[in-house]
Amino acid sequence: MFDISNHEFITPFVVGLLIGSGVSYGYRNIRPLLSGSLNGLSVNNKLVLVVRNDLGMTKGKIAAQCSHASVECYKAAMQHKPQMAKMWQMTGQRKIVVSIGTGEKGLQELSKVAKSHKVLSCIIYDAGATQVKAGTSTVIGIGPANSDVLDQITGHLKLL
Repeated sequence: MFDISNHEFITPFVVGLLIGSGVSYGYRNIRPLLSGSLNGLSVNNKLVLVVRNDLGMTKGKIAAQCSHASVECYKAAMQHKPQMAKMWQMTGQRKIVVSIGTGEKGLQELSKVAKSHKVLSCIIYDAGATQVKAGTSTVIGIGPANSDVLDQITGHLKLL
C-alpha cells in the first residue's frame, strides 16, 4: 500500500497517469494546440525582459512595466510568429528579467540586435501617471524565442 502523504511520489505518479492517458495537465499536452510544421521550434525558449536600472523605479513599477512588455511581446508573437508563441505558451511561458544601465540608448541597441537575429522585441514607453515622465522607455521585451539565440542578445546582462 502506498502512503499518499508522500507528495514526492504521488504527484509525479498522478501527473504521469494524466499525461499518459492523454488528459491535459498544465502545459504538458501541447499536441492539440500546435498545427503545421514545427521546424525551427524548440521547447527551450523564453522571453527576456530588460529593465532600465537608471530610472529608480520601485519594484511594483518594474513589475507593471514588465507585465506590459510580456503582454505586448505575446501579442506581437501571436501575430508574426504564432507557432513560437504557442510553443512558448504551452511550455511554461519562461521569463527572465535582467537590467541595463545605459538608458534608452541601451534599449534601442538591444532592439537592433534582436532584429538582426530575427527576434521580436517590444519597447515599453510609460504613460507618465506615476514615477517617470510620459514617453520614457522603461523595459524592452525580447522574444519569445529560442533560449540560445536570446542568450546571444542578452547573455551579458545581469539578472535583476
